[in-house]
Amino acid sequence: MAWENQYMQMVKTKPGFILAEADREDVSLVTRQELSSRVGSFSRTFVELGSGSGLHLLELAKQNSDALCVGLEIRFKRAFKTGEKAERDGLSNLIVLRSDARQIRQLFKPGQVDGFFINYPDPWDKRRWLKNRLINAELLSTMAELLKPNGFLRYKTDHQEYFESTSTLLIQSGWKVLKSTTDLMSSPLLNGNIPTEFEYLFKSQGKPLCMLEATPVAK
Repeated sequence: MAWENQYMQMVKTKPGFILAEADREDVSLVTRQELSSRVGSFSRTFVELGSGSGLHLLELAKQNSDALCVGLEIRFKRAFKTGEKAERDGLSNLIVLRSDARQIRQLFKPGQVDGFFINYPDPWDKRRWLKNRLINAELLSTMAELLKPNGFLRYKTDHQEYFESTSTLLIQSGWKVLKSTTDLMSSPLLNGNIPTEFEYLFKSQGKPLCMLEATPVAK
């Protein structure tokens, strides 16, 4: 008998907190309709691409009760753990989608999102792997389209080169960097910062943490 990840079924037990998409290229109509209904019930929408086990997403939802906080997380266990914690904490403004971050154009309408969060994405730091990086010109173009006027991207990484290349790519792609630091722990930007699981790990290892906030330049 073939082994099956137990969390593949467990994510289906939290329908109010997890939209358990099948592994498919296109997002289902049911998921798009459910998400649209939830978005319409809140005055703001925040989206975290790669929300992990939910530490950042959960705190974001707690601090912004008027906003729907959406996490995109492809891994079954991490999605389930986030939904489980959201249910425990009674958070009605949080939902996790088992969708790839690159599917956001199918999930949201132009001008619908107030802010995107990308926290410590895989740097894919070997030259032959660079094409696998989440942040690229196509994603930035899509996010710019989906953001409301004055909407933002907040990005954190422990990888200096990825940070520098992303900063350059943002400017080349028609974004304006509003805030930036290569030493978050010693920066005024630490005030109000919501950490992630990886952030605690990198901090314990003494790694410098980088953060920026950017917005598309109005056309």
